[in-house]
Amino acid sequence: VVRGRRLKARRATRRQRRVVDSVDLPGLSFLESASVSEATKVSHAAAVQAFYLFCTHNNLKHQMINELDSALVEFMNACFLDGDGGFVGSRLIAALSYVRPELGRPRDMQVSKAKQALRGWKRLAPGFSRLPLRGRGWLA
Repeated sequence: VVRGRRLKARRATRRQRRVVDSVDLPGLSFLESASVSEATKVSHAAAVQAFYLFCTHNNLKHQMINELDSALVEFMNACFLDGDGGFVGSRLIAALSYVRPELGRPRDMQVSKAKQALRGWKRLAPGFSRLPLRGRGWLA
């Protein structure tokens, strides 16, 4: 019984240190933010921050679903015209579904105009893969 208490206390101490050292986004608890890796958290935070900055700069509201949908379309159009790839829009949709869980999963989100804009973006600017290595360079 005493050994079990010591193990539990040690486990609690490790977990508390992990909570202090983690990168959290506002509005999410530690366990909610632990659902993705640290690299994904950083990527999501950057995508959401860029979107919110765009909304602030262009005086766009994004609290209600219909406002968010319109703001997303504006942001996607601006990113497309800046030469960004379709992955930027996909990453933003994933980040928003993570930061605002009430929106649902990316495929179930109620932002139909934004999803249609993303489909158009990917159609007009399809992703590309790197060129294959020449000769036998890949064997080295």
